[in-house]
Amino acid sequence: MMQIRGVNVSNAVTEDLLLFKQIQLGNPKAVDVLFKKYYHSLCRFGILYESNIHIIEEKASDVFMILWKEKHKLHTIKNPKSYIYVILKNNLRKPCKNHKIRPILHEDQFENQNLYPSIEDEIIANEQLEINKHIIRTILNEIPKRTRQIFEMSRIDGFKYKEISELLDIAPKTVENHIGLALKYISKGLITYK
Repeated sequence: MMQIRGVNVSNAVTEDLLLFKQIQLGNPKAVDVLFKKYYHSLCRFGILYESNIHIIEEKASDVFMILWKEKHKLHTIKNPKSYIYVILKNNLRKPCKNHKIRPILHEDQFENQNLYPSIEDEIIANEQLEINKHIIRTILNEIPKRTRQIFEMSRIDGFKYKEISELLDIAPKTVENHIGLALKYISKGLITYK
């Protein structure tokens, strides 16, 4: 933990605050770093508010243009990650005009394939990865959508319960209940599929 202005903050928050400072100073590379760090998790989060992946991708990209455009305001932000997610949430809640209907793609497109040094290793790893993905997808498909998304925000995106409750306008206890329910489904599913 580090201290900034007398407040303890994690290294991730410190890094993001430093990137916000760089954006304020006019460094476009800081926007690129934030984009690489948060774009895919923003797209996954956007599924809570929009089912068309193309709209989600566009709005997630817009978040970083907004950061650049409004860089003079960034010095007031204490939690950059939450701020970025709130921008996306607000943009997705606005009615979309002039969007053509496109086919809806699944969130699987955001998963990155691991790279392995040899073809044999890649084949073995991909087979195991497919088996694991299938089991996990099967388990996650049994979890109610809202519970699954809250679980992913917590376990994949690293949000704290309080941050999730603020982003989704629900009580922290509700977040805790969703996480508990998801863990029960996963535990039960893993026992079933072994």
